[in-house]
Amino acid sequence: MPHVDLLYSELQKSNIDSDFIAGVIQNFINSMQTIREAVPFLVKEEKCEVPIQEPPTKKRKIMGEDMQRHFALEVCDTIVSHAKERFSFTKHLISATLVQANFFRKHSRMFPDSALDTALEAYPFLDKAKLKTELSLIYENEEFHSCSGAVALFRVLMENNLQDIFTETVSLLNIVITTPMNTSESKRCFSTSNRIKVFLKNTLAQDRLNALAMLSIEKKLTQDIRDFNTKVIEKYAAQIHRREKFMYK
Repeated sequence: MPHVDLLYSELQKSNIDSDFIAGVIQNFINSMQTIREAVPFLVKEEKCEVPIQEPPTKKRKIMGEDMQRHFALEVCDTIVSHAKERFSFTKHLISATLVQANFFRKHSRMFPDSALDTALEAYPFLDKAKLKTELSLIYENEEFHSCSGAVALFRVLMENNLQDIFTETVSLLNIVITTPMNTSESKRCFSTSNRIKVFLKNTLAQDRLNALAMLSIEKKLTQDIRDFNTKVIEKYAAQIHRREKFMYK
């Protein structure tokens, strides 16, 4: 459906605001409403045959014009309902623009007060005054402009022990990098997402492959475990059913 593809491409843009998102969603809903109103004229009077799942003999049933119209209207209503429900909360998309490095130079000239207000509406526990001060310092510092995204900015702050100084920014980054996005920022974790998809598509039911896939997906977690490799080796050596003996008294 071209309307869905158009909606997806519009939401992939990085320079979005609340008015833009609301307009795009409303245009999509209006397009679906137009299609719904045109259903009676689109449905042809000719009958079509569709297979019935029950009973198992696979008898065929004649679908008339009324049934076609009913199904078409139901599909349109379902799409509109899901669109309204899924995009009922879009403030997190605007909040993400506060920590996108490609906007830092622009924000240094004119602070994005509207985006900040939207972020505070979505996450009222943040300190507005302190967050604005921290973000202003980040926007004016050229060293932060080279960050490729929210995750890169978060790493820079943590690696330089700045989390106690930029407390509100770190809190916002923690939210942004753990919230699924419908914008291009979602590609920040594409590799892990791709591995999960491949893992779910795999039909081989082997515990060894499942364990390796889990280690690959959660490698950051295993890296944070102290002496992880040593613990794995010790557990492997302590197992009884082995061709070779690794532990001796």
